[in-house]
Amino acid sequence: MDRELYARFATCRVPYSIVVLIEQYGLLPVEDLPVSKSIKNRYQQALQLDQVPTNLLVPGDPCFPMSLLQIPQPVYGLFFSGDPSLLQQPMISIIGSRQPSPSHSKRLSFLRPFFESPFVTVSGGALGIDSLVHRLSLKHHQATIAVLASGFDCLYPVRHSQLFQRIQQAGLLLSEYPAPTPVKKYQFLERNRIISGLASGLIIVEATRKSGTMNTAGHALEQGKDVYCIPGCPTEKHFQGTNQLIAEGAIPLLNPEEVSKSILMNVDKWESRLL
Repeated sequence: MDRELYARFATCRVPYSIVVLIEQYGLLPVEDLPVSKSIKNRYQQALQLDQVPTNLLVPGDPCFPMSLLQIPQPVYGLFFSGDPSLLQQPMISIIGSRQPSPSHSKRLSFLRPFFESPFVTVSGGALGIDSLVHRLSLKHHQATIAVLASGFDCLYPVRHSQLFQRIQQAGLLLSEYPAPTPVKKYQFLERNRIISGLASGLIIVEATRKSGTMNTAGHALEQGKDVYCIPGCPTEKHFQGTNQLIAEGAIPLLNPEEVSKSILMNVDKWESRLL
């Protein structure tokens, strides 16, 4: 399928399953699509677009992360603002609670080797740990990527507007949603698969049992990614999620230097799977 069709369908949020059908059989009459009326409407809108955005990465573009086509619920279109070439570098996803624990500064300081490494950090731009990950990366002159749950015209949270501008200038903003798309709760859960899907490993600073962080961990495990958690006191709610993940097989993050080296080795493993 040519680039323009990918871009048209991504702009109108046509499901990837329809894209696969078109790749196999060519463009189909809308009435032949085995989908709901709303999806048929998106399909028609895509074919009738006057123009497609220029800030959109699709398969075939040099910087498009092909790993996102290999995950459950594949991603075939990413809107970007900043430097898309960062997607060709080793990436590590670091996430955590929106309401950090009192010890969050020490826990992030413990992860300093990841902020002085060849990695590009990936997080969600949210309140709490995510934003601190981006700020620490910028402080150490390290590139960082924020994966957003809304379009670029509706950046959320609004209080991070200046942070997003800094990331745009020194890193990369990503979203699978067209610019006018407002934020909705379910979109946070959707974007989590991108945060985990981009990187060779996922590091969780802290998490409660029920949280978006735990949802991202689930995506990472489903994608076959290694999940690393900093252990914490089992009586404190901020660490009950990470401790649970460790009990279920996640890797305790006890030596950041060794883990950094291990994940860098995994980069080659993941890239070889995509060849």
